Amino acid sequence: MREVTPTIRARIANSGFTLVAGQAVEGLTSRMRNSSLKRRLGVSRVLIRSGYFIAGLEHIKMGDNFDAGKGLWLEAVTRHRTQIFTPRIVIGDNVSVSFWCHIAAVNLITIGDNVMMGSKVLIIDHNHGSYGPLVHDNPDTPPSSRTLTSGPVLIGDNVWIGDGAVITPNSTIGSGSVIGANAVVTGAIPANSIAVGIPARVIRQFDTSLQQWVPARLNISKPESNVPDQLSDIV
Repeated sequence: MREVTPTIRARIANSGFTLVAGQAVEGLTSRMRNSSLKRRLGVSRVLIRSGYFIAGLEHIKMGDNFDAGKGLWLEAVTRHRTQIFTPRIVIGDNVSVSFWCHIAAVNLITIGDNVMMGSKVLIIDHNHGSYGPLVHDNPDTPPSSRTLTSGPVLIGDNVWIGDGAVITPNSTIGSGSVIGANAVVTGAIPANSIAVGIPARVIRQFDTSLQQWVPARLNISKPESNVPDQLSDIV
């Protein structure tokens, strides 16, 4: 107790009693919550902080050492109005998710091992309605009443997804790739690539023979014209 007391006193002096007490209570409830989740998921360690919303846990498979910041929204959606779904969310080992991330599936989302995400990342495999030339919803229909359409999202190992990125239905991200902050992925990003922009375009790839990142080859989609040339040097 002699060793702990000065530390607690220092924290109170620095942050205030109310904040320190609140953190202590949150720490206790967090340990209880994560202990329950660990048993239900059958993993050795999971850490999900406060303010979370998790639904459809029976359709979620999670690897060891999942770490999520505050405000996680993780949902396997089984019903929307008259639609019934059998969703799957499969998360690998050592996945780290920052604050206020939203991951939701009616179909399939897979996230590989050692994936890291920044804050406010959205990964979703469905849309409210269809908007193609042949199959479409009438704009007079409220979005909440439109039929959910879906397509799988597949994310490989060792992927880094920056703050505010959006991963849309029918998208794949190859292993070892980097998705820039606020990028919107709408299709396939090859392995070992850096993609930025809206929609996301590959600007660099890792050359295994040179063992370095190089400008994207001509057969890889290029950044939109409004992406600054110097961005590839910043990334």
